[in-house]
Parts: sequence; C-alpha cells; structure tokens
Amino acid sequence: MAASSRAQVLRLYRALLRESQRFSSYNYRTYAIRRIRDAFRENKNIKDSEKIEELVNKAKANLEVIHRQVFSWRALISSILQRSISGRGWRRQ
Repeated sequence: MAASSRAQVLRLYRALLRESQRFSSYNYRTYAIRRIRDAFRENKNIKDSEKIEELVNKAKANLEVIHRQVFSWRALISSILQRSISGRGWRRQ
C-alpha cells in the first residue's frame, strides 16, 4: 500500500471514530465504534489496491451515513426539546 493510500485510510478511520463519538446514545456509539475497529482490523492485511479502493469507498459511504444519522438524531432531540419548552408538546390539556 502506498504511503498516500495508507494516510488516506488512517484519516478515514479517525474520521469514522470521531463522527461515531457524536452519537448521543451510548448503545449506538459503542456499536459503531466496535464495528469500525473490527472492520479495519479484519482488513488490515489486504494488499490488493483495487480491494483497498473498494473498501475505502464503502467506508466513505458509511461515514456519510453516520453523519446523517447523528445530524438527524440531534435535530429530532432539538425539536422535541423546543416543543416541550414552548408548551406545544404532546401533553394533554
């Protein structure tokens, strides 16, 4: 694996871990971190550049999914909190 490719993979690994730390739910956070670590450990000895490129693209797609999930989860929580503060929540009157 070329040095630039190795550096790219390490940056992607750190970005996945960083983004997973943003999950507010302990269960989601620990599951995501465990899966990321396991996947990278499982594939650390791959030498085929095409396979590495395929795995990097898959990891980038997963990073986008994690980012969307974290963002939408935070938006949902914010919306719920805003409704409960303003009194427009789900309370019966």
